[in-house]
Amino acid sequence: MMKTVRTRIMLLIVKKKEEAEKWKGMLCPKIRKKLDVNIKDLLRCVSSHAGRNRYQIECGPDSQHVVDLVENFCSCRNCDITSILCMHALAVIHLKNEFPDTYVQTWYTKQTQLDIYSNFIKPIKGPKQWVSLLNMQPILPPTLKRPLGRPTKVRMKEPDEPQTTERLSKRRLSKRMKQATPNQQEYTPTQEKCNTPYSCLTPRQDTRHYRT
Repeated sequence: MMKTVRTRIMLLIVKKKEEAEKWKGMLCPKIRKKLDVNIKDLLRCVSSHAGRNRYQIECGPDSQHVVDLVENFCSCRNCDITSILCMHALAVIHLKNEFPDTYVQTWYTKQTQLDIYSNFIKPIKGPKQWVSLLNMQPILPPTLKRPLGRPTKVRMKEPDEPQTTERLSKRRLSKRMKQATPNQQEYTPTQEKCNTPYSCLTPRQDTRHYRT
């Protein structure tokens, strides 16, 4: 299992590195597409310089935003969520006549992807080619320690066994015990059932409680 996982990760890193080398430009293809969509939308934005690094962007009636390229800030908050330049920030870059790719975060660049997938997993030999060590100490299993808390009463079941356990209440348990044991006679042969009414009993024999 671990051998298969290691081989797949090794092949995946090489595949990602080869794909990144074929990219054109300094940005990832998906980021480039999203940036191109925002560049088309900046045509309806009017930017005004408000002093220092602050700009005011108007995109229609009642639609006005503040942009600061130095702090990577835009009041629309899209830049904070995706770290991709929104159309308001692109409008400021267009006003300054600068290149938008220089303002994109470094983790969206092609060079970052090449650096990520430059650490390859080295191939290893098969078990038949492993060198045996003579002076190697045996690897002992870990020492058993008693876990904290009360020990469990239910054993750990195998995967092919049903995992649910039926817990009987006291009433159901007593019914099962009665069904398992033979019926006992309520009275022994020497005993007779008393049919004497309470009216025939003496006050001392009458054990009923009366409310006073």
